[in-house]
Formats: sequence, structure tokens, C-alpha cells
Amino acid sequence: MRSTDPTILWDTLRQGLSKQLPEASFKEWIAPCAPLEVKGGTLWIQVPSAAAKLWIEQQLPEEFSDALAMGGLGDLRLEFRVNGTPVAEPKPARRTQAAAAGPVEPLASFPYLFNRYTLDRFVVGPGSQLAFAAAKAVVDSYGKAATPLSMNPLFIYGGAGLGKTHLMVGIGKGLLERDPKLRVAYVKVDNFFNELTVAIRAKNTEPMRKKYQQNDVLLLDDVQTLGKMERTQEEIFHVLEHLLQHGKQIVITSDKPPQRLEGCHERLITRFKWGLTADIQPPDFETRIAILRKKLEDADFSNVPPIPEDVLTFIAHKAKGSVRDLEGFLTRVIFQASLIGVPPSLEVAHAAFQGQSGEEASAPIPPERIFRMTAETFNVSFADLMKKRSRQQAILLPRQVAMYLAREIASLPFADIGRSFNMHHSTVMNAIDSVRERMKRDPEFHRMVQALLNSIT
Repeated sequence: MRSTDPTILWDTLRQGLSKQLPEASFKEWIAPCAPLEVKGGTLWIQVPSAAAKLWIEQQLPEEFSDALAMGGLGDLRLEFRVNGTPVAEPKPARRTQAAAAGPVEPLASFPYLFNRYTLDRFVVGPGSQLAFAAAKAVVDSYGKAATPLSMNPLFIYGGAGLGKTHLMVGIGKGLLERDPKLRVAYVKVDNFFNELTVAIRAKNTEPMRKKYQQNDVLLLDDVQTLGKMERTQEEIFHVLEHLLQHGKQIVITSDKPPQRLEGCHERLITRFKWGLTADIQPPDFETRIAILRKKLEDADFSNVPPIPEDVLTFIAHKAKGSVRDLEGFLTRVIFQASLIGVPPSLEVAHAAFQGQSGEEASAPIPPERIFRMTAETFNVSFADLMKKRSRQQAILLPRQVAMYLAREIASLPFADIGRSFNMHHSTVMNAIDSVRERMKRDPEFHRMVQALLNSIT
């Protein structure tokens, strides 16, 4: 029987979180928290500030989900209370699969902190169009006659933090909205392994296998770790084989495509490749801006002061690696602004970036960085910006802006700028004058160039 002591439950969670988070992150976000009480299957946790609550709920849902699973607390709900605020009655829990499916042993549909992972909240960019279209098609076509293009299983792969789990959970939620009676199971491979280990010790793995085989939809997350798990591969193969034979939907995520999964049995890789494989690439600059704006529409940000456009531009230029990095940087800027009691600003964003990256504000800015960020902002390739001979505005305008910024930011001589673009220094002078004149008569263009300048510096 599970303990109802909040201290014991929180200690179990802390142990799981300490294994996943860097020591500095654990000390910053988890150590200051404290358990309060257990009410109706919900553990209330006290956090030191509204900004800390925002960070935990926005940036650590997967880590908390894993910690709950590792501690055998998959059905425990978490609520975070800011110091000094009263404990509210817990919200009614989502209807469980047990309620939908009668005597079938329930599986938690999704971890509670994944509540923001829905398809309508996923911002689509050039690098995620196929994966999103496939996810939407799985939901829209479920239960209809088979089409020539099989999307079962749907295998989504890409780097960490790019939205694979978001799409996967969004599929599950979309399917449940269409048919609430569906049995949907979400499981990470590592947690499947832990569950299997317990079953092996009990010398009875059949109930676990049947538990997963009886679902209508299986969402299998992070299969790249399977290569080290021989027995887990065998059990997952039997589960997938059963589900596929009975026409049940499977969605799989990985950081690599099926053919690059090291250590996986060939028969398992073959099952992974049966349906559609779609990748997710890091978002481009425009998509990063769109993600930030979408993020600020969240109810969690309703009381946050307006974020200036130059701050969003700065964040979008600095956080390129993943959506999680992008959202994390935005949350850190808001957090840092609240700590010092000022509205979010470019100065706060610079300080947050320096504190996170260790980059010195006074470090000289290389011209190539100026040129690359200009190319990215105007959505042209760096090679075209620097070398392509063209009078088209799509190339000419960003090149002129790059020259202007090189002069303004790095104080480069006209001749040096000209050599970078293989142009005469008089051409550079004319280009810079052209940009200055347009900035005077076009306020929107002026704001765009100024935001880019602030972002670079």
C-alpha cells in the first residue's frame, strides 16, 4: 500500500529527480521545495516563488514524470503551492481508463504535468511539418478504412527537446477526444524496463505483457535506450507484434531513425520501420519567434509583464538548440526579472544569458556572427548572403543590413567589410547609407534592424 505521508512521497520523488538533473539545477529548483500534505491522491508541494512554480511546471514535466514512474507513483498527482498561498481543493482527476474500460487494469493515460502537450499547442515550422502532419493524420484517420500510406507504427525521431513527446502525447489526447473509450498507454522505455525488472523478480512477466497488449493505442517513448536491454527488447517485440496484428495504433519516439538504433534486434527494427518514419529538426528563426509568442499565450504567463520584441529576438537568436532550450531561456528571463523586481528587458535577458552560458558581455563580437545572425533573421543562407551575386531584394537587403551592422557593432573599416563580401569599399558605403535612409522613413524596418542589433550585442 502506498504511503500517504507527504514527506516520504517527496523524498521518493527527490531521489528520482536527483538522478536526472544536474546538481546545480537540482539545488536551484528542487532543494528549496517542501512537501505540504496529501489530499485526494494529490501531493501538494510548496515552492519558494511564482517564478519557481512556473519553471518547474514548464521545464521539468518529463523529469517529474520519470521520477514518479521510478518511484511507483505513476497515478499520484502533483500540485505546487507558492509560499503564502492557500491550498486549494485538488481539481477532479481525469476519468481513468479503468472507468472507460470496466475491469481492465488501468494505465495512467499521461503524466499530469503533460497537460500542455496537445496538438493545437504545437508550433509547426519547416523542420516539423511532416511529423506534425503525420500526427494529425493518425488522429483524423483513426478507425477509418485503411489507406495506401500506413502510419502504423508512426516513428518520430529527432534531437532532445524538439517536441517528440509533445507530438506523441498530443496524438494520444486527440484520439481520446474522438473516442473517450479508447485504452491509451504512454510509457518510456526506461520505465518499461524498471517495471519488467520487478516482474522478473516475481517470476511472472505474463500479466505485464497482457497489460500492454490490451491497449488500443501504445505510445512508446525514447526507444534509443533499448540497445542495452535484451529482455526488454523481447517483451516489447511481443507487445508490438500483438498490437500490430490486431490493428492497434502505435507511436514511437527516438533520437535516431530506426536503422541507426545500435544494439536493437533486426526483427524489432523491422517492426519500427513498417509504418511512417518522420523526423523533427531544430526550429528556424521565424519558428522560434512563433514558439515564444505561443508560449506567452499560456495561462501561466497571464500575469507576466509584456515582453519587448527585442527581448524575444534576442532569446530566439541565442537559444537555437531545441524548443526546450528556447522555452527555458524565456522562463529564465521572466524568473530573473521577477527576482530583481523589474519588467523583462534586454538588459535582464543579457544578464540571464551570461549567467547561464558564462559568456562575457564585453567580449568582441566576430563579424561572422553578425553576418550569420543577419542571414538567419532574413531566412537566407549564409553562403548566399556572403557570395551570391544578385540584385534581388531577398539577397540585396539582408546584405546591406549585414554591412550596416558590421559597421555599427564591430566598427569595421569599410574596406574590411568590402573584403568580406568581395566588394569595393564604396559599394559598402552606399549600402550603409541606404539602410540608414530606409530606417529614417520606415519605422517597421527601423524596429527590425534595431531588434537584430540588440540581439547580436
